[in-house]
Amino acid sequence: MAARIGVRQHEFWAMTPRELSVYVKAFAVALEDDARMYRAKAYTLASLVRAMIGSKYAPKFESLFPKDVQKKEMSDEAMFAQVQALNRLFGGTEA
Repeated sequence: MAARIGVRQHEFWAMTPRELSVYVKAFAVALEDDARMYRAKAYTLASLVRAMIGSKYAPKFESLFPKDVQKKEMSDEAMFAQVQALNRLFGGTEA
């Protein structure tokens, strides 16, 4: 019982019945919160799958999760080096 509610064995035996009741109720609430979160994630996943199956093209990640997109800042030198590398890659000539 102690391991199921997240209490150490020696704490379990030192508890009063009222303390044990409080721990069990808190554990039940935490389980219900986890179940609610699981259902919300399952619903979100099902909605995303439906959107991807129902449309010809999958929506962009950025449009689905705008908070997860991290913008990369480039310095002028890094940007110029990237342009030069792309120019060489595609067979361009430098002017």
